[in-house]
Amino acid sequence: MIRWCRNNPLAVVWGITVLVWGVAIAIFQPQIPQVAPYPFPQVIPLADWTFTDSQPLTPDQTPDSQDIPGEVVSGQRYDYHQGDTHLHIEMRYLAQTNGDLKALIKHQTGSLGTVLKSVESVGEFSLFTQGDASQLDACINPQGTSTVTSDQFKRNRTLYDWRSGRFLGWILGQTPLHDNRCLWTRMTFSTSSDATSAAQAQALASTWKDWHQWWQSHFPPSAKTP
Repeated sequence: MIRWCRNNPLAVVWGITVLVWGVAIAIFQPQIPQVAPYPFPQVIPLADWTFTDSQPLTPDQTPDSQDIPGEVVSGQRYDYHQGDTHLHIEMRYLAQTNGDLKALIKHQTGSLGTVLKSVESVGEFSLFTQGDASQLDACINPQGTSTVTSDQFKRNRTLYDWRSGRFLGWILGQTPLHDNRCLWTRMTFSTSSDATSAAQAQALASTWKDWHQWWQSHFPPSAKTP
């Protein structure tokens, strides 16, 4: 063993460095930050839609709470109309989440694969139509595209959190390595017109692009450790 160490000094130095680094991380592991309730804007502009109303969501207004991954910190409901067509949007700010909406969606649709959609530069979302209403669910990420499953959320966080320099803050014990927050968005589009299911779904997907774009530059600021 001693002979091997003499013949491989760089390997020894690297091994010691990794050991010291690991011990330092274990000692100075940052605390999980307390995410403060986010005061949602009362009005959010949405192209081609007329704003009707906005109200905070209370904890008892969270459907299927057992399927919500993480802590619901705060929420807001927004209502818009466009003639005889109505748009109802519920936003919930989730902390310490894995972004997994699969169980929630499966309870409503019976399947995830048939309702999972994707739009380039926007991301993944679920979309289905029942009768005269279409519903969309997605997780708006702090950075990057929207997601529906935990795998998508994890890939997004790994990619963008490393790019944002969080690794250095993690090493210094100032912030968690990953920003595990999400704006769970549920959009419901209903109309009394004779629009087909395909037309409803297309209109809702178009509205979702505008909504997601607005939140990309207005996502709640990240929490800091005490």
